[in-house]
Amino acid sequence: MAEAIASDLAAGLIRQLVSLAMNEVIQVLKLHEDLETLRERFELTAALLNDAGSNNLIMSTARMWFNKLKDVARVAEAFINELEYELTRRKVENQIYHKVRGFFSPSKNTLIYRFKVARKIKYINTSFDKICKRATDIGLRPVEHLIFIVQHSEVRHTPPFEEESLIFGRDDDLSFLVNMLCHKNDEGLPVNAILGMGGQGKTTLTRMVYNKDVVVNMFPERMWVTVSDDFDFIKILNQMVVSLTSRPSVLENAEGLIKDLQEKLKGKKFLLVLDDVWNEKPEEWEKLGNSLLAVGGARDTNILVTTRRQEVVDAMRCSDPYQVQKLSEEDSWELFKHRAFTDGGVLETEAFASLGRRMVKRCGGLPLAIKTLGGLLYSKKTEQEWLRIHDNETWKLEGALSSLRLSYNNLPYSSLKRCFAYCSSIPKDSYIWKDKIIEI
Repeated sequence: MAEAIASDLAAGLIRQLVSLAMNEVIQVLKLHEDLETLRERFELTAALLNDAGSNNLIMSTARMWFNKLKDVARVAEAFINELEYELTRRKVENQIYHKVRGFFSPSKNTLIYRFKVARKIKYINTSFDKICKRATDIGLRPVEHLIFIVQHSEVRHTPPFEEESLIFGRDDDLSFLVNMLCHKNDEGLPVNAILGMGGQGKTTLTRMVYNKDVVVNMFPERMWVTVSDDFDFIKILNQMVVSLTSRPSVLENAEGLIKDLQEKLKGKKFLLVLDDVWNEKPEEWEKLGNSLLAVGGARDTNILVTTRRQEVVDAMRCSDPYQVQKLSEEDSWELFKHRAFTDGGVLETEAFASLGRRMVKRCGGLPLAIKTLGGLLYSKKTEQEWLRIHDNETWKLEGALSSLRLSYNNLPYSSLKRCFAYCSSIPKDSYIWKDKIIEI
């Protein structure tokens, strides 16, 4: 996402420079012309970024260019923020001491400061000149505006839980996992794992199991905790409390947390789902396992874990993980059809079906890739648009997950790409504050 971050910086810095150029202190220091030159460099950079985005550049040389541009933009950002601070400080200082004449007079300190600022601007301009020259070497040309034609389509609302009727090719998986959880066992704390690569539908499948009537009836208490790469047993215990009580829990003492959980779970069968686990350290898992044993759940209590890595399974001492398979070609097609052709999508003609089947095959049976591709093509109403996606070079370079890159590249506005880049940096299942998104 280097290009999105660099584009975001360029757009923000242009706005800051326009505001700074109007500042009365800048006018007195005679720096407005220097800032105007810097603004022109930013606008040229933004135009080059537009060209990079329209051409979907993903080669290694372009990546290096994006990264260097981002570094220079960060230097420029720090300089502009420092300049804004200094101007504000001087104005406040002037108001306090009422020395308007002294402040605006061409004193030695003012001249020295002007010289330092002008030299810094020159350095940044020179850096951007090198960046722009390198851009032309890799084939970029300034593009002032990109025109996107956005087709009107009905807004589709996504339910909070996946409807079982909307899941394709997982009936056998669902049946096996439900039976596995409901099967009586003699282990003290059985741990079952669902193993599969990213985008294969592990979480979706697990949520289907979690909400199945027979599972709900089997386990009076159920808890869902998304773990990701931060495997902290205290945080997990807190999240278990939150899942049970729907109230915040931020205790840092394991004993206190275990007592809270005992009030709800002691002597009861419960199901704990740990989604997206990455921890490979057995000692970390033992801390959580010992805490769960201390809670004192009833026999047949169960823990269900989803993960991408065999090393995680080994750390938990789970000898027989359930391996999620890719979708069959026909199930892949059914999933794609539901995403691309229904509820206001294009009519499924022979031509669209032929293009669609070829692209679906490239997704390699990965549900996430197929859903993304179907969502992308849902808004494309002409064969020419479908052909443009079908013939895109990204397919050759990024394999089965190319549909994710294509979906990103086809976002209708650069502001949406910046928003996506920001959201992608936030850990899974975190809260996203709407005011922060609006600021982007």
